Amino acid sequence: MWAIDSSRAKPLLAALWVIFAVVNAWLMFALPGRETIPYHLIWASFALLYGLFPWSRVITWLVFMTITVVTGIALLKHATSGIIGWEECSEIVLMGVLVALLIWHVNRQRIVQAHLAELREIERVRAHNRDVAARFGSHEVRTRLTIARGFAELVRDAAPDETMHDDAGRILAELDKASALTTQLLTLVRVEASSPRADVQMIDLDELLDGVSSRWAATFDRQWSHSSGVGLMFGDPERLEAALYCLVENATKFTVESDLIAIDAGVKDDEIQVSVRDSGSGIPQEDLARVTEMFQTGSTAGARAGSGLGLAIVRAIVTAHNGTLEVASAVGVGTRVTIHLPLSLRERRGQLARGDGSAGPNRLGTRPVDISLVRS
Repeated sequence: MWAIDSSRAKPLLAALWVIFAVVNAWLMFALPGRETIPYHLIWASFALLYGLFPWSRVITWLVFMTITVVTGIALLKHATSGIIGWEECSEIVLMGVLVALLIWHVNRQRIVQAHLAELREIERVRAHNRDVAARFGSHEVRTRLTIARGFAELVRDAAPDETMHDDAGRILAELDKASALTTQLLTLVRVEASSPRADVQMIDLDELLDGVSSRWAATFDRQWSHSSGVGLMFGDPERLEAALYCLVENATKFTVESDLIAIDAGVKDDEIQVSVRDSGSGIPQEDLARVTEMFQTGSTAGARAGSGLGLAIVRAIVTAHNGTLEVASAVGVGTRVTIHLPLSLRERRGQLARGDGSAGPNRLGTRPVDISLVRS
């Protein structure tokens, strides 16, 4: 509901309305037989002003009764003089009932709006507290993991025999996994706790994809390729980059040196499409429907399986941008994961949804990948 909040505008409008109402009330007495127009102007202007900003209950009903009495006297006076028929005096009751119902409805709407605003504020505070707790908790855990890793490295380097050296290496590997899992959980919690407009800004998607591709290509020996023709768009750069990192990390896990990993983005079918495809081992068809769920991995992943949080993080980030996620794969051929984002993100600051599902259901494809799209 639109309302005026300015402390200066309220008394000014109220004063102007009082002058307007007094003039029209005078016209009702001064123009016998033509009092209908000023009569309705008084009531209509009162209803309009009441809808613009809240009045106290005392002032509301005092003004209401004043208008009813003054306009009612004018109508009764003209009816007594025979200028108008007595049936026209029924307007006094009818108009009073209509405006009273309007006052009740406006008050009810304001109560509902105030309650919704209170709920939104409570949710904002809770989301902030969750985010702070996640950041603090993750920081504390990672600090202790780093300390433990340092001691494990000392033990490994000072190990008197090969067995102890290998055991310390295994401890380091497990600590690295725990650190990666902590980071992923923090990312997921932050996405779920984000407010609808958190960290939204203008970003260059082409530049973002180029940076992600370059950093991973320098680390893993694969056949890398990337292309993008999206340009500027609105979004959360940190979370979009995290989503791409999760997809590329998955691609590196299930490929070998001779395999292709391609990162592509463009505008197609009135939407922004960002895809990461590989010519790796692929995902069984029966697993496609669940691989984006938390702690779920493909049944053939084996020792390469991670925490099962990567695609869940991607889905949460995409959903927060009002987008959808599509996974297509075939065993022995490869996998393609496509992010579909609304084209409006290129044109204006879109309204993003909380990670609570308000942006709509996730879309998961289950078709196999065309070999021509994976092996090139």
